[in-house]
Amino acid sequence: MSLSNTSSPEEAFMETSEGMNNMDDAVVPRILYEELLRSYQQQQEEMRHIQQELERTRRQLVQQAKKLKEYGALVSEMKELRDLNRRLQDVLLLRLGSGPAIELEKVKPETIEPEPEVQKTFSEEANTSTYYPAPVPVMDKYILENGKVHLGSGIWVDEEKWHQLQVTQGDSKYTKNLAVMIWGTDVLKNRSVTGVATKKKKDAVPKPPLSPHKLSIVRECLYDRIAQETVDETEIAQRLSKVNKYICEKIMDINKSCKNEERRESAKFNLQ
Repeated sequence: MSLSNTSSPEEAFMETSEGMNNMDDAVVPRILYEELLRSYQQQQEEMRHIQQELERTRRQLVQQAKKLKEYGALVSEMKELRDLNRRLQDVLLLRLGSGPAIELEKVKPETIEPEPEVQKTFSEEANTSTYYPAPVPVMDKYILENGKVHLGSGIWVDEEKWHQLQVTQGDSKYTKNLAVMIWGTDVLKNRSVTGVATKKKKDAVPKPPLSPHKLSIVRECLYDRIAQETVDETEIAQRLSKVNKYICEKIMDINKSCKNEERRESAKFNLQ
């Protein structure tokens, strides 16, 4: 830069400083622009990531909706299979209970007489529930007729007691009350669940077992109750496995109550 003859060194310095300031004013907006551009590019990249995540989440939701739909179809199909299975069991039990007797009646009707043990069993159980050993038609479960409820396979119980049973809380109490409705306390106190003598007493005499047919009815009723609460097969199996335990506890409670009553009667007699 050349200096004129009329310019002093101080004026030349001021002109040079003003020129440098003008250059700084031109550079600063460029830096801001680049920073804003980088920020905009970063935001665009983040938006792309967010959109990708949203799309991935949408696909997962669609897949889960399809699985839920398939699961609902499987649950309804499983319930239908359970109903068919129960009906098939009823038919098989009826055929096993009535088929041989019908054949024998055709061959030698005059020689067929019920065995004494069977007669005794039917007479003991007649006071609590009506039992038809060989009904020809397969009747639906839980139908009402003449103040009684059909539990399946010819087992009938009192309608009012059945409705009271439905509000019972807990599997244990439900099973015990249902056992009393089907067998009655007079029968239960003289029976055992399996017919095997207890190992706690060396001289224990085994009692007659409860009817496997009626035990299956108890399990089916409890199964229908549990199926309204859960569809988990593992939980259902665990809860059903305790049916024998509940009935055994009920039998012990009945016998204990009878013994206490006998002690009270004995004490009254001694006082007299």
